[in-house]
Amino acid sequence: MLGFIDQNPNNMKKGLAFLTLTGIIFLFSYCTRDQKSISDEKMSEAFALMETNCFTCHSPDASEESRLAPPMEAVKRHYMEEEPTKEQFITTFVAFLQDPKAENSKMPGAVNRFGVMPKMEFSEEQLLQVATYVFDTKLEQPDWFEEHYQEERKKYQKKGQGNQKSYLERGKNYSLATKAILGKNLLTAINTEGPAYAVEFCNTQAIPLTDSMGLAQNVRITRVSDRPRNPDNQAHEAALNYIQTAKALLQNGEQIQGQIQNRNGKKIGYYPIVTNEMCLKCHGDPDKDIKPETLAKIKKLYPGDQATGYKTDQLRGIWVLEMDKKS
Repeated sequence: MLGFIDQNPNNMKKGLAFLTLTGIIFLFSYCTRDQKSISDEKMSEAFALMETNCFTCHSPDASEESRLAPPMEAVKRHYMEEEPTKEQFITTFVAFLQDPKAENSKMPGAVNRFGVMPKMEFSEEQLLQVATYVFDTKLEQPDWFEEHYQEERKKYQKKGQGNQKSYLERGKNYSLATKAILGKNLLTAINTEGPAYAVEFCNTQAIPLTDSMGLAQNVRITRVSDRPRNPDNQAHEAALNYIQTAKALLQNGEQIQGQIQNRNGKKIGYYPIVTNEMCLKCHGDPDKDIKPETLAKIKKLYPGDQATGYKTDQLRGIWVLEMDKKS
């Protein structure tokens, strides 16, 4: 009954915890609500994009011998096995299309056989449309596919791999999913109100969004840097060691990878955050890349800011993920 108040302190604490958790989950759902459904018109646009750009290689009609890549149904199943919810599927699917690399792929066997797909010049909205279409639609598949898929799955399970992912891979997927959510919301802020507004958005929303993603994925996720904008994002000793090593590798033209450490009964993952052109609007050269209005907003909100002067392909910070150990 609405008028009843439980006077038991333990029950009151549980109730407050439930309300807090509900609020955070609502925030996460709110920020991703446009991933849940798209109009019939957008679905038609997504099919047209796939027909023109995807089915050339991921054809539902190609023979097993002549195919240039796995059929799209195979791609869908691999993603759905590891990312079962719609939000997870779309986020991870889009993250790969934005940065198609072997280490980001969920299909290493296909990469070994066919190579890594080229990056498609799709907008963020188009990528979301395609990912939603793939998730929601019953895709065509070649006649030979079902038998082939089941045989390959049995081989995979016999190797003892099943659907379990290493902590390193799981942490990377979590960081990519969080990056995609933050990037999507930040891009919207820039496109609607400009970079100065995006600075204000980061000031109030970046940490809550990161926290809500961690809650949704049952991990603790933070962003830290040796040159933070927000002092709350200052990296401490273990993270600083990883940052220094990663910067040295980048300077020598080498690729940087994530890293897993054991600490206090937890698995701690470190994953690089590398600058791109969009980052420079708020983190580039103050005299060249950052508009005066944006710079003024940065100085107002972050008087101790250290996060400018970057160029593309530099390490601006890292994701730190704290994961429980599992048997």
